[in-house]
Amino acid sequence: MLNRTTWRSRVAVHATLVLLVVWSILPFVWTLQTSIKFTRDVAARTPVLWGYETTSNAYNAFWLDDDEINMWTVLGYLVAVALICTALGVIGRRVERSWPFNVGIIAVLAAAAWWFPRQFEVADEYDFFINSLIVTVATVLISISIGLLAGYGLARYTGVSGAVILIVALAFRALPRTAFILPYFFIAKELNLLDSRFAIVMSLVAVNQPFTIWMLRSFFMDVPKELEESAMIDGCSRFQAFRKVIVPVMWPGVIATALFTMLLAYNEFLFIRVLAPTEWTLPVAIVSLTGGESSRTITEAAAASVSITLPIVIVIVLFQKHLVKGLGAGAVKG
Repeated sequence: MLNRTTWRSRVAVHATLVLLVVWSILPFVWTLQTSIKFTRDVAARTPVLWGYETTSNAYNAFWLDDDEINMWTVLGYLVAVALICTALGVIGRRVERSWPFNVGIIAVLAAAAWWFPRQFEVADEYDFFINSLIVTVATVLISISIGLLAGYGLARYTGVSGAVILIVALAFRALPRTAFILPYFFIAKELNLLDSRFAIVMSLVAVNQPFTIWMLRSFFMDVPKELEESAMIDGCSRFQAFRKVIVPVMWPGVIATALFTMLLAYNEFLFIRVLAPTEWTLPVAIVSLTGGESSRTITEAAAASVSITLPIVIVIVLFQKHLVKGLGAGAVKG
């Protein structure tokens, strides 16, 4: 009787998980289908779920400024870049020092992004994609750099002022975005920084910094103080102990925090829409497509949504090991 109850409970749990997975991926599958359909199938009164002809017209219309370009050529270009990066990553895992190969991957991606508009006649949306990458990378680097130092200091300092700083940061984070957008707009306007990437990055760093501080502080709290004290006894300064001992130990936590910060910056809409009238990012460009009355803009918006999602999926897949370790186990337990 006990075995039968256990079997039924397992079946119920797995069935629930399957339903949740289907419910989660269904919107993305629907968007993917919409992006490869012809306009007549998208505008049909009865949803066309199968048996439809596929096309890449939506991707061509969104990314390229020339309808005559063969999308198979573009796909081959992207696949070649992906294969080179994969080869560098595999080689890097087989050697002891993988950081030169990681730098090589970044260099290949930067060169591919620089060469793509010179090889193909791209639309303005490609510039929005580059803006998204620049804003996201800059926001993550600055936020993590400040958050590491602030989180470490607040984790090791237990005075009243540290608690006040944490409470103020939490209250700042709890306020709605609309409470900050107008002050940042007027400040950027007075400093002649309106419609610039610098203003966007600084605003996103200020808004997301409390999150990085709180999250990194929680990881630092799990790192025993004896580790840095041992390093300092061996001759390291406090900063050397922080950089060479503490940060490598809690590296999964840094990766997890960086990924969440990346998602916040990559999907930001309100700040970019207000602070950048022309220097848009992809989320703003997608929203501009969904407001049209033509069904063609729906397919383009779907193609843009799939395109903007794929880089995030790739990054999450590459760092899923560190993400799970950082969220699940954290750092070394004392």
